[in-house]
Amino acid sequence: MIDHRRLEPAAGIFRLVLPLPFPGLRRVNAYLLADADGCTLVDCGIFEPDVDPDQGWGELEASLRACDVGPEQVTRLVVTHPHVDHYGMAGRFVEATGADLMMHERSHHELEAYREPAAAARKLAQMLAKHGVPPGELGELTAFEDWRAYVSAVVDATTPVRDGEGFRCGGRSWTLIHTPGHSPSHICLFSEADGLLLSGDHLLPTVTPHIDFHAEGEADPLGDYLGSLEKVAALNPALVLPGHGRPFDEGTARASVIAKHHERRLGSILQVIRYEPRTVDEITNDVFGPELFDFQRRLAVGEAIAHLIYLRLRGEVDRVARDDGSFAYVKIRRRQQDEESS
Repeated sequence: MIDHRRLEPAAGIFRLVLPLPFPGLRRVNAYLLADADGCTLVDCGIFEPDVDPDQGWGELEASLRACDVGPEQVTRLVVTHPHVDHYGMAGRFVEATGADLMMHERSHHELEAYREPAAAARKLAQMLAKHGVPPGELGELTAFEDWRAYVSAVVDATTPVRDGEGFRCGGRSWTLIHTPGHSPSHICLFSEADGLLLSGDHLLPTVTPHIDFHAEGEADPLGDYLGSLEKVAALNPALVLPGHGRPFDEGTARASVIAKHHERRLGSILQVIRYEPRTVDEITNDVFGPELFDFQRRLAVGEAIAHLIYLRLRGEVDRVARDDGSFAYVKIRRRQQDEESS
């Protein structure tokens, strides 16, 4: 029988498959980089106090010990991005082991949502209302902003990092690649010598990572993500070790497939708003379908906004104000396009 707590996709790198409590998302990968002088753990799973305060810790500790490593032998914890399934156990792990916590310097701002979830929900509700989401839906769609129950403690990086920095562990030199999009502070780890990429949620083998938009003032999360895809594709990774699912090769080809998915999504949105202004709420119904659970709808609305912001910044759509103060979007029809379609 395969021990799913001890999988070694590359020499000295162990994939730890940790449980998650979410329907449709039941596992997350952490990775142990073994080193006699001090191991590195990449991501650490979720905290689940409602089930058992020690369950998440017990799963993580058992997975490490299956690799003949105790938590006390881990001297560095790298978190690819501060979503609960990758970051939730970080506070307890750092407290228990004294490990150095390494995250991108932009992670500090993302952690504010854990510190002040009510403020984050209010900000999100204001943004959704501006985009035409009916008042009766705002409470349901913002109910998912409080993730504190899945975070053992909110802790900042002890070593904030930037793009291009790195470290040595297990005989490899690891470069930290800033790959914003799925998360503003997302990082991947790349070993150039053997083409290994620890991709977090940036590249996944069977699904496309969610690209969200939380509040007015954000720049361009989809543009950031597509730029990050190009950056990683240029590395031509030989083996990708993802945050969910099994390791896979041909990382450049996978990046291309994901980019084309977003191209199709952009095209679908442009078709919906080709002739008349539509609100994000209306666009979401047409592109993703109206029969979604609340959490699915929250993700779909955020993704629709991210795509619309991308199109607007590139002069493809216009945003118009309606009488109630909300926004609607319409495709910009240039004279040449009209002539070609006539």
